[in-house]
Order: sequence, then structure tokens, then C-alpha cells
Amino acid sequence: MSQEGIAAFWEAWPALRMALEEELAEGRYGESTAELSDLIAAIHPALEWDLGPGRSAEHAFCLSSAADPGLRSVTERWYRESPPADRVWEYHPARIAVEPNPVTVGDLSIDPFDVTMVVEPDLVTEELDLTVGHRDFGLMDEALQLLVVFRLLDDLLGEDRAEFWVGSVDVVPHSLPWGVPFLGLAEEVDRWADAATGQQWEMIPKEDPELGESRAFVNRALKRLHFLEMVDIVMVSIETSGPDDPLVRKVEKDLASTLRTGGVIFAHQIFDKFTVLYAYADPEASEDVHGLAVRWRPAVYEVFTDPDPAWDTYEELRQ
Repeated sequence: MSQEGIAAFWEAWPALRMALEEELAEGRYGESTAELSDLIAAIHPALEWDLGPGRSAEHAFCLSSAADPGLRSVTERWYRESPPADRVWEYHPARIAVEPNPVTVGDLSIDPFDVTMVVEPDLVTEELDLTVGHRDFGLMDEALQLLVVFRLLDDLLGEDRAEFWVGSVDVVPHSLPWGVPFLGLAEEVDRWADAATGQQWEMIPKEDPELGESRAFVNRALKRLHFLEMVDIVMVSIETSGPDDPLVRKVEKDLASTLRTGGVIFAHQIFDKFTVLYAYADPEASEDVHGLAVRWRPAVYEVFTDPDPAWDTYEELRQ
């Protein structure tokens, strides 16, 4: 269990950090790093960890979800139970930005100073779509091109900023003389994140092979980073007299009141004779929503909750 693993990690950390400090001072890795890997694997075997220079402390310990969105809430729980940072150690629930360095692939070396890009803001998803170019990308296959670019993005932005503020990424096998330097992306992302609203709703036609046509009214700018404790999907199905039945707004208001700060409503899916409200909630709040079926019976005929830590339902609806 991840929670038991998290508790075991922090119980072992005081002694482990002393051994790590000795090994780092001597410029070697030894038994302590093997123990560290075992402790992380006990939290979840797919997690990864990094040691590097800290932002304020001498060392930074970063626990990474390894590009698995379902594990980001696990690293957040680990982080929230960490001790306060001190002059020697600081802790992060994702890889942090590091000094940009060339990425070596065989005989090729891709220097971030030589990479150019075109940035196109997506005003609906509040993400930045990128076209990234370098003269040597043409010597790699497409999969390797993307691998290098995402490595450069993680180094420049850190794991969270790359995941939540960069949208689509296209790679071209040449430089972009009309583009801008890749290394300017960090400042652009910061400006974009500061101006983001997190509230950009859009109507998206949907076709379900069993339920037929529908319209999904979705907040496409919601960022899971801001709601990491909300790992349960909530779906409330309402029988309606038509697509504009005022009952939907009444149930939505009740749902929002029930969730309070423990949940966020992100979509309506409107069919001919029923509407489904979608929200994410923390486990405690998701338990409370089942009372909606009692209060609004028979109009609310189903309240469904299930773990969805990767927000797969949201990603499917917002596309």
C-alpha cells in the first residue's frame, strides 16, 4: 500500500539521510541508495527518484511519477508528509528544473542553446503548443526526436510545468530561423500560468455507440495539478424533459454544495432525455454525493463514484 510505504519511508529517512550525506560527500553511491530504491518501490514500483542540487538547500530529493498521471497524487502525499526543508535537504513531489545541458544520443549532441521553437497559445485549454526544431533531428527517427525534446522540456521546466502547461509538441528536422530560442520557454510558461483562469468552457459534440449523440459542455482549462487530492470521479445521471431542463441547474447547485471544497464540477454531458454531471472529488467528499439520489429521487437515478487518479474521464471528455 502506498500510504504504508510513505510512512515507512519517512520513518527510515533520518538515518538514511545521514548515510546519503556521507556518500555524497565522498562522491560515491552505495548501500544507502539501494535502500532508498527499495523504500520507494514499497510506495509504488513505478515511481522514480532523483538527487540533485537544491533550490535553497544543498541537496534536492525529487520523487517522480515517471510520466504516469495516476501516480502524481501519490508523490504529492509523500511530499506533504515530508519534514521541513533545511540547509541540507529539500523535497519535491516531481522533478525540478535543472541547468540546461546537451542531450547526447549516440554520436549526436543536442544543445538546448541551438534549439528553436514556435509557440502557439491555446486559449481554450490554456496550454502552449510547441513546434520544436534542430538541424540534427532529421538524423533521428520520430520516437527518438520526441524523447529528446521531452527530456529537454523536463530539464528546462521541471516535470510539473512541462506536464500541465505544455500542450501539443511537434518536432521538425531543421532549425526554425523564424522561431524563438528554446531556452526562453520557461519565462513564457510562467507568464502564461500567471494569467491562466482555469475556467474555459466549451461545447463538444460526442457520439456514443450505445447512448447516441450528445453535447459535452466541458471546462477544458482545468489543471489536475491544482486538485491533486481529488482522485475519485463522480457522475450524476439526471432524467430530464429536454436538453434545457432547469432541474439540471438545481441538481448541479446541490452537488456543488455537497462537494464544498472537496470537489470540482468539470462537465455536463447532455443527451436527449438525460444529462450527466461530472466532477472530481476527494474520497471523503465522494462518499457524500450518494445522498443526491435520495434527495432528488426519481429524477436523479444514478450516482456513480470510482477512483480515477489519472483523470482519464476528463481527458476523454475534453478532447
